[in-house]
Amino acid sequence: MKVRKKFPSKVACVHCNGGCRANQSPEGYDLCLYGCTGCGACMEVCRFGAISLNSYGVAEVDESRCIGCGACYQACPQRVIHLRLEDNPIVVLCSNKDARCRDVCAVSCIGCGLCERTCPAGAIVVSENRAFIYADKCLSCGMCAMACPRNVIHDKRGLLTPRH
Repeated sequence: MKVRKKFPSKVACVHCNGGCRANQSPEGYDLCLYGCTGCGACMEVCRFGAISLNSYGVAEVDESRCIGCGACYQACPQRVIHLRLEDNPIVVLCSNKDARCRDVCAVSCIGCGLCERTCPAGAIVVSENRAFIYADKCLSCGMCAMACPRNVIHDKRGLLTPRH
């Protein structure tokens, strides 16, 4: 089904990459408490079939099918789905607020601040052990994505980082 999008078009983005599911902790701290649980609530409410679970059991959005209606955002119990402007492809794929997550997830934000210091527009703030990008200030230059030591920040175009 071809979907008509409004301008400026918005798409849903899941701010979790599922890395904690790849590395289960022997101490029992198995999953990030702030990430996607794979409950499927977002998939159930999406009328366009734009959301599926990836190999880690984490929700992923097919942006070509998403119309940015926000139903998935409303349904997500973890609040890891947000709407972003489609023309701003730089995203942080982590909702971690706990520094302990670095022990179980090789791709969680550790709050190091390299992205914040590298951003020429001052569009990134690191708070509660994670990066947050202010879309209205972001130039989409990708400097933050290239500076991120754990590949948490992605370029959805696939130009600066592999598509995720």
